[in-house]
Order: sequence, then structure tokens, then C-alpha cells
Amino acid sequence: MSSPKLRAVYLIGGFIGLFLLIFQTISSISDINPANILLISLPDMLLFYLAYRTYPVEAGLNSQA
Repeated sequence: MSSPKLRAVYLIGGFIGLFLLIFQTISSISDINPANILLISLPDMLLFYLAYRTYPVEAGLNSQA
């Protein structure tokens, strides 16, 4: 599964979520709610993982020669 379009969508979604996480943290610096941080960061991690999984795999990188 190596689709550049999907990779771009996943990366854009992940960076938007990361921006929202930073904004949420800065705006509520005096009273940080860990549940909100976790609620925002879990989908971000999933999107970045999916973007990582869509990178093309080179045969020479995984060989144990």
C-alpha cells in the first residue's frame, strides 16, 4: 500500500491535529486536562502511523545480506 495521495492526506491530518494539540495546550496552560490531550493525540499518532505505513518499501533496505 504505497499511495502518495493517502500519505499526503494522513500527513496533513496529522499536522492539523498536532497544531490543535499545541493550541489546546497553550490556551489552557494553567489548567491542562490530560483527557483532552489524550483525546487529541491518539488520532494524531494513528494518522502519523498510517502515513509511515504508506511509504514505499525498498527491497534492498530490508534484506539481511
